[in-house]
Amino acid sequence: MNKSFIVCFLCCLLMAPAFSQINFKHQSNRSFTYQEAIDNFKILADEYAEIELVETNYLTDVGRPLHVVVYNNDKKFKPGEIDRNKKTVLFINNAIHPGESCGVDASVKLFSDLGKFHKLYPNVVVVCIPVYNIGGMLNRSKYNRSAQPGPVECGFRGNYQNLDLNRDFIKTDALNTEGFVQLFQQWNPNLFMDTHTTNGSDHQYTITLITSQKDKMNPELKNYVYGKMEPMLYSEMKKKNVEMIPYVYSINKTPDKGIKDFLETPRYSSGYANLFNCISFISEAHKYKSFNGRVEQTYELLKYLCEYATRNTNDLIEVKRRADEYSKNQKDFYLTWSLDTSKSQKLPFKGYALESKKSDVTGQAMIHYNRDKKVDMEIPYFREYVAADRVDAPDYYVIPQCYRSVAKRLELNGVEVKVIDRDTILNGEMYRIDNFHSIKSPYEKHFMHDHIHVTPSKQSIQFYKGDYLVSTNQKNKRFIVEVLEPHASDSYFRWNFFDNILQQKEWFSDFGFDPVAKDLLVNDENLKKSFEEKRNSDTTFAKNHFQQLYWIFLRSPYYEKTHRRYPVMRYFE
Repeated sequence: MNKSFIVCFLCCLLMAPAFSQINFKHQSNRSFTYQEAIDNFKILADEYAEIELVETNYLTDVGRPLHVVVYNNDKKFKPGEIDRNKKTVLFINNAIHPGESCGVDASVKLFSDLGKFHKLYPNVVVVCIPVYNIGGMLNRSKYNRSAQPGPVECGFRGNYQNLDLNRDFIKTDALNTEGFVQLFQQWNPNLFMDTHTTNGSDHQYTITLITSQKDKMNPELKNYVYGKMEPMLYSEMKKKNVEMIPYVYSINKTPDKGIKDFLETPRYSSGYANLFNCISFISEAHKYKSFNGRVEQTYELLKYLCEYATRNTNDLIEVKRRADEYSKNQKDFYLTWSLDTSKSQKLPFKGYALESKKSDVTGQAMIHYNRDKKVDMEIPYFREYVAADRVDAPDYYVIPQCYRSVAKRLELNGVEVKVIDRDTILNGEMYRIDNFHSIKSPYEKHFMHDHIHVTPSKQSIQFYKGDYLVSTNQKNKRFIVEVLEPHASDSYFRWNFFDNILQQKEWFSDFGFDPVAKDLLVNDENLKKSFEEKRNSDTTFAKNHFQQLYWIFLRSPYYEKTHRRYPVMRYFE
């Protein structure tokens, strides 16, 4: 550790005021309630001039407003007051899943330290949403998270609308999310941490970490994060007696077979933050460890991020500047990624012996992690993803005004949306949705689409006064591309914002269209030839009266051009 940092810390310790008003309940396996958390931040704001608690105007689905607590050694607490050439902004989000509440308690302890030892953190502004999912936090019970050893009571995973808010960042169905994205855009942070608790397997580690996936990351950030920051984060945390491991996301049921990087697309908090060149992490404390241990290690991780931000301010400011410049000038983008299972690295892993055990309930065999038998092993770690679906970004996207909800979400995310001032015909590129698949059961209020295949074509399209024009020459260019390209991993099309184009409106009666179809075949030799080839090669088709007429209808002038035509134009100057 830097000697000057130690000297400064000791001086601050001697000068620090006594502070005993906050009872850190995690030491007795209890967590703060929603009101206790807010009240404790009020106490801290009253005690320290470097801390301010703000009740925002952004309501949540339960009718309560989001709060933001801000630490700044300069005692300036509004985004516009911060000198971004000298200050790094760390944004912390807590209780997106209130059953995973260690971040709430850890943040109270963190801000207590920031207030006491503010001279140690002169270059970092820490912005924290104390409780994001307020509705879930208020839905408190001792039954909300089965088999978790603590806290005694905790909140519920879903919000008041029963949404998982960590699947909502792109689609923005919740008022909570509307407030979050506006706060995030106002602060434009350099670093982001979302605090969680995970389950699914068992191991010796109390805390694991998700680093935003490198292969979809801006190359400027990738080189910095994976070349410097992430290795230092792991090594420095180990010096604090907090040994971390990457998030244990098993490739085949149990971690001994290997783990893989979590591909956090923009529906998730860190994937969303990374679209804006914010270095983003998710902490995942381990459900089966004590609540006290989970809080303490989450606190140590948050505190180290503050230390890192203070010591590396210039680097963090510069890498974000370069990344923003790269994104603004970027011409082509990849839209989807898949795991490369042919490449892995060896990862030291501290686990438990895996045994087969007969279930006391069902009598069937089940996996058992024997905690009495600790096992040190090397496991494969898969962190390479292959990019696909490359597109060239257009100069503009043109969106019909009937898609007001799309324009609203763009604006919430800091995108400038202009309004066309007169009726006009534009020549640009339009997609046809050739194929897609929709899930059968609702997922977070939507029937998402996947396996999307599109075909582009040049078309002349009538647009009207009031339609929207979105330039891609903006700092949030990557966000614009990833939500408006229909085959992107978390596009607005995937989330059902354009489902109206998937329903055909004009049909026919066989007795009325049969003579029309006959004339079409008589007058178009190529159509007739293709029709006969189809009938000769497909016996099912040849026996189906309607399918044959429909095949001709789809190739006739009567078939509507707007069916499956994605309504957003890609316009090139």
